[in-house]
This record gives sequence, C-alpha cells and structure tokens, in this order.
Amino acid sequence: MTPAEVLDRFAEEEIIRLIAYQNLYGPAGPQRLDLLVARLGMDVAAPHMKKGNKPKLKDHLIEWSRNARPRKSGRELLAAIKGIQAGFDRQDEKGRGR
Repeated sequence: MTPAEVLDRFAEEEIIRLIAYQNLYGPAGPQRLDLLVARLGMDVAAPHMKKGNKPKLKDHLIEWSRNARPRKSGRELLAAIKGIQAGFDRQDEKGRGR
C-alpha cells in the first residue's frame, strides 16, 4: 500500500492511534510476531545461561533482509572459518587427552 493510499484509507485519528500503539507496544503486523517469538526465545534461553549473563533480544530476532546485515570481506570470512576450525581442533585435543 502506498503512502497516498494509506492517507486516503485511514482517518488522521486512526493513524495517530496506530502510531501511539506502536510507540507503546512495538510494531503492528508481521514484525510483531517476530518480536514476540524472539522474546519467547529469550525467556527459554535465560535459565540455561551462565550466571550473570542475560540473553539479548537482537540475538533472537531474525533478520529477513540481506541488506540488514553488513557485508563481510573475504578476510573476515576467512578469520571466521579459522576460528571455527580452531574450536574443532581444541575439542579434538580434549577428546584425545582423556
């Protein structure tokens, strides 16, 4: 729906009411479900985290757009892969040391 269609379809009072609702309770529409599920994920993860750590909403919120995520360079991707491999190598060493 274009902005012009929204202005034609809704009265000014309805738009003001909708904006006030979103300011108080978060977005209306499909994004609201994403926020609710992310909040549920935080509540589920909280008891299982180390003492003193709290889950963050952004860690449980799904980013649907590729443009929302910053693009990584080749060096950043290589560093991430090396970090993952180092974690696997440490696990292997622990397994052999037992």
